Amino acid sequence: MTSEFRLRLGSVERSYPLDCLSDTHDYHQLLVSLDGRVDVEVGGLGGAMAPGSVCLIPAAATHHYLGLGADNRCRVLDLPAGASPYDALFERIRFLRLSPEEARRLDDETLLSRLGAAPPWCGPRLNMARLIRRVQADPAAPWNLARLAEAARLSERQLRRSLSAVTGQTPWQWLQGQRLARAERLLVTSDASITEIALACGFADGAQFSRHFRRRRGVTPTAFRRRP
Repeated sequence: MTSEFRLRLGSVERSYPLDCLSDTHDYHQLLVSLDGRVDVEVGGLGGAMAPGSVCLIPAAATHHYLGLGADNRCRVLDLPAGASPYDALFERIRFLRLSPEEARRLDDETLLSRLGAAPPWCGPRLNMARLIRRVQADPAAPWNLARLAEAARLSERQLRRSLSAVTGQTPWQWLQGQRLARAERLLVTSDASITEIALACGFADGAQFSRHFRRRRGVTPTAFRRRP
């Protein structure tokens, strides 16, 4: 490796938000889970990454990610595409596995050299990023267990088990949380009425929405919207 390239190495630590976000960039990216869990989807592949899990994201690959808890922490290394001695590592999307100790203590150069022999990682079959995008795109749809399972590409039994393992919630509890999260964003970013937001997010009426919202946030939707 040339000293010129070595100077470009420099991973950073990052925590990911609890909202599902998407990104595409013209450089390769190495993502290594250190603490907590982060759900990552690249090209339809992925799942909840636990400490030691590694994701290799090739340049120009659209990826989706979200934190599955505020305690998530990842190591992120960006590498230029086409001018890197590690281009071969990023020829395709890959999920690999290191020990949590290796993920934390290895320097960037050693970490990259270790990946060639790292075994594949297989996380939970539930891809939260995909499921959240489907539900958030149409929260008012008549979501039931069968429809959620179809969107997650799992059986109903697998969905129940996976959601419980990843979030500690039942499918209904999880769906209500997604609808309330969408409603909360609309309260802040739109001028729609409380009833309009309630219906757009899958609640029967403004009163039902207000009850669930107050239980979640401790204030009514109107009071939440008026806060500075």
